[in-house]
Amino acid sequence: MNSLSSQAARLVPKIKLPGRERRYALRRRQAIEAWLILTPVLLYYGLFAVVPVIANVGASFTRWNGITPPEWVGLENYVQLFKKPLYRQLFLNTAFFTAATMVIGIPLGLFAAILLNQKVRGMGIYRTLWYVPAVTSAAIMSQVTRLFISPYNGAINMILRALGQPEVIWTINPEAMRAVIIAFSVWRGSGSIWLGIPGVMILYLAALQGIPQELYEAAMVDGANAVARFRYITLPMLRHMTIFVVVTAIIGGFQMLEPVMLITEGGPFNQTNVIVNQIYNDALRNFNFGMATSSATLLAVLLMGASVVALRMMRQGE
Repeated sequence: MNSLSSQAARLVPKIKLPGRERRYALRRRQAIEAWLILTPVLLYYGLFAVVPVIANVGASFTRWNGITPPEWVGLENYVQLFKKPLYRQLFLNTAFFTAATMVIGIPLGLFAAILLNQKVRGMGIYRTLWYVPAVTSAAIMSQVTRLFISPYNGAINMILRALGQPEVIWTINPEAMRAVIIAFSVWRGSGSIWLGIPGVMILYLAALQGIPQELYEAAMVDGANAVARFRYITLPMLRHMTIFVVVTAIIGGFQMLEPVMLITEGGPFNQTNVIVNQIYNDALRNFNFGMATSSATLLAVLLMGASVVALRMMRQGE
């Protein structure tokens, strides 16, 4: 018996060792398979995301027209961003359009989401109609908007003439053109669909459907009216979604381009011009890639800062 037990003891390590080797080989094979699967994605991401970002940051420190070799100028482009009144005005215009659109669009989007969260017949059709502007081409909608505000035969001026009211020369009226940009952004969303009513409505609708109905039923049993239920249940439960909506709206607002480029062209006198449109003008019209890339880099830093602040706010609320 002793000889048999000693032989079994000597055999135990020999039995376990191949098992470890098999597990190690399996894990190694799985790691190799994972890297083989991820390699095309990583190459694509690196080629079309990481490399352009690095090249953009590098070009922001140069004076380059896209043809001749770039000339190193250090921080001169960034200094010009803060010194030239044009770029200060562009950032102020962008911030103004973003803030105005958010102040109008987010409450209206929440109101639309509450309406579309009701259980009535045909609600799917109503939700689709509310979301149609977000999936319609911004270029087409911009051209249609230009037809409405044309100073000569536009639909709005035709209505004003029929009513005996003075016509509005939109293209030389900064306040009127700002109102057009804000209305377009609220209606459809500009830079991102999440800036306008359709995108905000979709996000809030998803959040509303995630609120347990038991909370409302318990509040109704306690005698809470609709206003109290909205204030003490709906709004607190929508806190994280509201922060997300604000962040996405800020990012979308600072990427605003289509209505400015296609409706106002930045006029009159750059009163409606925004930073992304100026990046386009600097790069593809003025061939000043140094200023264009420095503006893009500064814009990216600002948006990253806003995102970090919002994430911290969300974590504090958990």
